[in-house]
Amino acid sequence: MLVLLLSACTTPGDPADTGPTYYRDVRPILDNSCARCHTDRGLSTSFDDPASVQSLATSIQARTQAGTMPPPAPDPSCADYDGSDALFLSDEDKQLLSDWADAGAPLGDPATAPAAGPPLTTAPFDTELRGTAPYQPTFDETGNDYRCFVLDVGNTTAAYVTGFEALVDNPRIVHHIVLWNVAASVDLPAETGGEIGFACDGFGEGGWDFFAGWAPGGRPFLFDEGQGMKIRAASRLVLQMHYYESFEGAAAELDQSGFGLHLEDEVDTEIFALPLGVEDFQIPAGQANAEEEMFVPWSEDWAPVTIVGVFPHMHLLGTGFDFNVQHSDGSNTCVVEMNDWDFHNQQAVHLDEPVRIEGGDIVTVTCHYDNSATNPNQPVDPPQDVSFGEGTSDEMCYGFTYGY
Repeated sequence: MLVLLLSACTTPGDPADTGPTYYRDVRPILDNSCARCHTDRGLSTSFDDPASVQSLATSIQARTQAGTMPPPAPDPSCADYDGSDALFLSDEDKQLLSDWADAGAPLGDPATAPAAGPPLTTAPFDTELRGTAPYQPTFDETGNDYRCFVLDVGNTTAAYVTGFEALVDNPRIVHHIVLWNVAASVDLPAETGGEIGFACDGFGEGGWDFFAGWAPGGRPFLFDEGQGMKIRAASRLVLQMHYYESFEGAAAELDQSGFGLHLEDEVDTEIFALPLGVEDFQIPAGQANAEEEMFVPWSEDWAPVTIVGVFPHMHLLGTGFDFNVQHSDGSNTCVVEMNDWDFHNQQAVHLDEPVRIEGGDIVTVTCHYDNSATNPNQPVDPPQDVSFGEGTSDEMCYGFTYGY
């Protein structure tokens, strides 16, 4: 009788309840696969408040069952990469979220929550570099503002960046960030008259070497042990911010974004950046299945390259991205494959298994676009011919590649 009485007193959400609860079952899934965007400082509805998540249970169920959340990411079956498990939900996790919603989304007992997983950040950093003060953008007629800030690393001898992480202050107005390595011999504009930073071209300037990039959804990037990108002695890094007027009132917003860097005095293997992509193209208005391709036969006279990572980049019209290496022996290596594309979930892929490119191989980067009126991400009405460019309503096709 005592057992029956205890059973009768059990209510949904009690630790004794056998169904899924928020604290014990749901929160770990959200922390692993959703927290990088669904926070108070993220691009999407915050999941920081349990009651808010509870109210969204049916929406979470619908989106995860439909496969639209988490958003599209590189397919790990092409080539697996660091952190891919956080970008996809297993069938078991999808079912658990659905069962939780069907049960009325009980919160349960906080004491049943498992230990927190590793933090999303790679802090502490050896150095954090930001602009000298918060900046208020001045948008042009297209809604874009490119602003550059000179960041002094302060190294008197060569140093190596073994990892980097974008420190995005105001994601509501930041379209993307590029970090350039600029030699001491290159002149840079000075901040004068109280001006913060300086206006700059979206493609950088002569003598600027691409170093790192971030776009919405991006995560920290760490090279393997003993690998790093060189910063010359007394060189400067230029932080190039692309701000976009995506909502009314954006011009009143402030931002002081930057990068956190992990540094070493020496490494065994020096990594370099190799931007691969297409620049001379036009996507006709109304074309729903446009495709642009970079096709590079790797010359026998060129040095071999070992690819360790790729940062795919397109804009709003993008629908898919492919990076392949066809080897001289007839075999093919899939480096990155995305059968779908989400501008708000751009991931730099750190490959589990590096890919070697040698003379006689063929490197192909292919970008797919939908420039029709039915594309829900179409930025203009009616559609217009779109060319390569840095603006949000322009398009790009790049695989920013890291290798040695």
